[in-house]
Amino acid sequence: LSLALVVAVCAFSSLGGGTAVAAEPDPIRIYVDEYAEGQVMSHVARHVIESEYDIPVELKMVAVGPAFLGVANDERSLFLVAWLPRTHGAYMDRVGDKVDNLGELFDGARLGWAVPSYVPEEQLASISEMKKPAVVDKLGGRIQGISAGAGLMQVSRETIDGYGLDDDYRLITASSAAMTAALKRAIDNKEWIAVTAWSPHWMWERFDLRYLDDPEGLLGAREHVDAIASPGLAESAPEVHAMLKRMHYTLEQINTMLVNAEQTSYEQAAETFIDEHPQVIAQWTG
Repeated sequence: LSLALVVAVCAFSSLGGGTAVAAEPDPIRIYVDEYAEGQVMSHVARHVIESEYDIPVELKMVAVGPAFLGVANDERSLFLVAWLPRTHGAYMDRVGDKVDNLGELFDGARLGWAVPSYVPEEQLASISEMKKPAVVDKLGGRIQGISAGAGLMQVSRETIDGYGLDDDYRLITASSAAMTAALKRAIDNKEWIAVTAWSPHWMWERFDLRYLDDPEGLLGAREHVDAIASPGLAESAPEVHAMLKRMHYTLEQINTMLVNAEQTSYEQAAETFIDEHPQVIAQWTG
């Protein structure tokens, strides 16, 4: 009899009897590249989505190109650092009809080549002056770059061609961390260095730098950073979709998070931002 009872209970449970257990929703994937502002904004988004909407979030590190393709092909995914119109314009052109642009996360972003401020402006103030033999020698014929697939590297290669620097300079491929490490070493030794740079970034708070003038405008003007999502997100997670459309930062908030992240971690900087800006989070979540 006891065995029969056990069998009956098991059968009852397998048919849906007893306490129902709600299925966990499918995770939302956020593609993250090496841009520091994308790292902190992605961690903020993950915390808000998981805490406010009880939906798991997966952060997936990729290069920029795969991030755009991933959002275009996934059902529930995001990328929070689409630099437009110049930097990631080519990527956006390829997938523009397959992704949902949720709007601007912050304005005032900028790309350029930067040098330490101790490099005399009378000797090097503009990219056009980089062809001077004395400048080539001082810079060692190198422009320190970041990862190969970054939009900044694409426009930097075009800038090298546009200013006729091909014979004099090599664009060095490295991670963002390697770029800032090379910058620090050069500054510690008061050496000349030119790096591919962007704003916002914590290096502007840490080091005394300046952008080189770009008279041809090949590195682009001011940019805005947008969030893009897979089209299916609006239907499968409408509240999250609406929240992301309301998400917006000031440039000062981004800069503060980046400084905090450099001193602690991206995750800690995101948590600090959320703790210190409850009214901002409330506005996003409606």
